[in-house]
Amino acid sequence: MTEWIDFVVYAVQVLLFWVFLPRQGRQFTLPTIADRNPDWLAGHRDVAARIESSRAGQHACYVWAAVTLATLLAVALDLVSTPFGTHGPKWEVLKDLHSMFLIVGVLLCGAWTLLWLRWVGTHVPLAATRQATLKPRVMSDYLSWPWRVIVEALTVLHLGAWIVVGALGLAGGVKYWSAFAFIVGMTVLFGAIAALTPRRRPGFPDRLFGDDYRRTELMVAYGLRLTPLIPGGMVISEQAFGLDPDRVGNLLLVSAVSAFILAFLRLRPLAAAPIPKFGAEPRVNA
Repeated sequence: MTEWIDFVVYAVQVLLFWVFLPRQGRQFTLPTIADRNPDWLAGHRDVAARIESSRAGQHACYVWAAVTLATLLAVALDLVSTPFGTHGPKWEVLKDLHSMFLIVGVLLCGAWTLLWLRWVGTHVPLAATRQATLKPRVMSDYLSWPWRVIVEALTVLHLGAWIVVGALGLAGGVKYWSAFAFIVGMTVLFGAIAALTPRRRPGFPDRLFGDDYRRTELMVAYGLRLTPLIPGGMVISEQAFGLDPDRVGNLLLVSAVSAFILAFLRLRPLAAAPIPKFGAEPRVNA
């Protein structure tokens, strides 16, 4: 399999993560503050104007995307030597570089987000009156019965395959059963996330996107429940059949994450957020 397939898969995720998500996300900054306290936002027009005109975070994400893509492309074209003195096939070098740039970028973005949330929590008080709905929320309101049955069946078959392979003596030992325990833990964790998602208290995204947001959130949560099948299949293939599925498994995992991002990017607001454009006051001719 050519390394250009790896490059394209990684490039798609880089563009989704560091270009399209920041571009769509920044338009919800002021509506988020307005949802917390519209009176505060209306009384601080200068702060709102600075926030609306700021592009620092968005441009930083664009720069990170450019650096990541340039490095991956240079390695794919053999324009630079293997970074950090690593050795191995080119697909593995691309995988490690992509993972490194993604992890570092997520950590930096997470720190930026925490600082932003701290600023909002410190300077923007909660409004005296909040709206909430008492409508009960259950999973059947958002996901069809066949989709849930398919996910449950694949989960049971996957865990059953581990037990059968071990019972038949095709694989075993501490490494195998430790990996099985890890897979069970992932399955339980993602199952709990999917079960708790309908019970989550509504927030600004729910008011902005309506039921489509929670429906998308649940679809992604149920998609996460299937991700243990990827490392699970990789370990079983390696232990039982002596295969080396790391490359394909990693590409499948990256593609799954990209699909999750696309699901959220497809969301559209129910209506334009009622946030005025904050700028210079219009001059009135006497």
